[in-house]
Amino acid sequence: MTGSPPDDMSDFADSPIQPVVRKRWRFRTLVGLILGGAGLLAAAALTAALLIVGPVDQRLFRAALTEPLVIFRKSGDRLTFVSCLCEPTLQKAEVPRSVADALIATEDRRFFEHHGVDPLSLLGALASGGRRGGSTIEMQLAKNTLSGDAHSIGRKLVDMLFALRISFEHPKDEVIRLYLSRVNFGRAGSAPITGLRAASLAWFGREPERLSVAQSAILVAMINAPSQLQPLRAPDALGERARLVIRRMQSEGYLPEDADVDVAGALPDRLHVRPERDRFLEDQVMREVREKAPDLPDGTHFAITTVDPIAQVQAHRIVRRAVADARGRGVRRAGLITLDARGRILAMVGGLDYGASTWNLATQGRRQAASTAKIATYLAAIEAGRTAKSTVDDRREAIQSKFVPRNNDGVYRGQIPLERCLRESRNVCTLWLAERVGFDRVSQMSARLGLTEEGVPGSSIVLGAAETTLARNAAAYLAVANGGRLQEPFLLRGVLGRTGRVLYRGEANVGHRVITAATARAMTALLAEVTDIEGTGTRAQFEGSKTYGKTGTSQDFRDAWFVGFAGHGIVTAVWVGPAEGRQMKNVTGGSVPAEIFAKFNVNLVERFQGYVGLPAEGPESYRRDLNVP
Repeated sequence: MTGSPPDDMSDFADSPIQPVVRKRWRFRTLVGLILGGAGLLAAAALTAALLIVGPVDQRLFRAALTEPLVIFRKSGDRLTFVSCLCEPTLQKAEVPRSVADALIATEDRRFFEHHGVDPLSLLGALASGGRRGGSTIEMQLAKNTLSGDAHSIGRKLVDMLFALRISFEHPKDEVIRLYLSRVNFGRAGSAPITGLRAASLAWFGREPERLSVAQSAILVAMINAPSQLQPLRAPDALGERARLVIRRMQSEGYLPEDADVDVAGALPDRLHVRPERDRFLEDQVMREVREKAPDLPDGTHFAITTVDPIAQVQAHRIVRRAVADARGRGVRRAGLITLDARGRILAMVGGLDYGASTWNLATQGRRQAASTAKIATYLAAIEAGRTAKSTVDDRREAIQSKFVPRNNDGVYRGQIPLERCLRESRNVCTLWLAERVGFDRVSQMSARLGLTEEGVPGSSIVLGAAETTLARNAAAYLAVANGGRLQEPFLLRGVLGRTGRVLYRGEANVGHRVITAATARAMTALLAEVTDIEGTGTRAQFEGSKTYGKTGTSQDFRDAWFVGFAGHGIVTAVWVGPAEGRQMKNVTGGSVPAEIFAKFNVNLVERFQGYVGLPAEGPESYRRDLNVP
């Protein structure tokens, strides 16, 4: 053997010290492979029985390994949040060779010679009376994401089952990457440190691909006992463990025997970056879990979410930066929610300061819908036979209601096409149209869309005085994007029990029809007018896709909205507002919210090209998502 890595590991970033001769094929390994074959088959047979009892389909299996997981405990009527594995999965370039080598040498030295289960390690564990774990990296990954931490023979067998499945479905470099994305590195105060990226930033203030050999050894050392081997609490114990990692790397041929690695000099003496918790996301998952709780047994469970972790990071970064840039105009709060065609929540910004308010602006906050509610009037008009070219009256004297609104620009156009009335978000001609269609029809349409509850007067819906939530507003526009089918937004994809048993699975749902496909197409064409060059939502346009949507601005600039979708059919609703009781300075739905929508969707379109049958995104899209300008 030369010093080159196995093919499976060729995608890992280079470490400062290149690996040397690896004693990959040793006599005891060959003997183990021969003698362990029977044990491996027996383990597979035993665990296959558990697969029949509690099968995990491919989508849930993949989601558990890559998408945000919330771990919780149920005891009687009590639900307790444990932690959220919410970090985006590491990319191959983020895993340095030094970390991979240290992990393999310390945790699973026959990693390249087994298929998820190592019979020799299992025999060693039995011979030691349980003092040695016998778990492979694949088995540890299964425990962290699929089967839980219950100490039982049944769970160990399930670990073996999932480890075999992981091994056959993922090459070795992906196993390392997935494991390091989910592994626990302890806590910093109340915030857990999950995954190599968070640990590297927290303790060394650098991206994981820039870790030195000594820093890599320190982080891998922490995996053994993350709650005890903390740099600031137990530096001596952590240093000793890290030196053991270095010795094992040397004995396994990953480092020269005479390599001088300064562990003591690399030990961190402070926390560089405090990990952030997405408390709004955690709370919303737990709210949905509580609805299913009566049907769940006691124990520790994994709640698999629908959130795309990269889209979630992207949403937070874009919203925070936009609010910071608009702070001088009185913007203090913001929310965002993104739904796919089945109503799954792909990203959610429930607020910017959980300490100031735990109220989730995306799912709980009720705000005046402003002109985004005009969708109900125009859909009712289309059903009544009106078209984009139908004439409406934009004269205040033509209004029959006691309340006569004003247009935002103070201009009244007289007889104009219906499409222009919506494109320019004109209030007078919209109210005139609602009077002709009938306020009852507007109220019924709004209720059918889920935008407002049944019984809300159409007169308060027409110009957006009625309140709604971001989630409801997004779902209403999703019905248009879906060709007329309404979906209920949800965040809970499934729940796994402590032995990997599927306790709850979100059912595939085609929604229920609330408008005809033809009506939805006509409304989509009208929403395209809004984002045209002469529309109020022109800033929602972005390169790569056509945009459809509607702006909304409430009286005194207390609410600014943009709700819409692009060619992928994924709906995003954005709301920004002032501090409670205040107002913004000329912030409209066509400004900050539309700009947030455009910046967020530029990369969302690329990441979800599969929805429209195009090739998968390129290797640079992840970095572009996380480093939004």
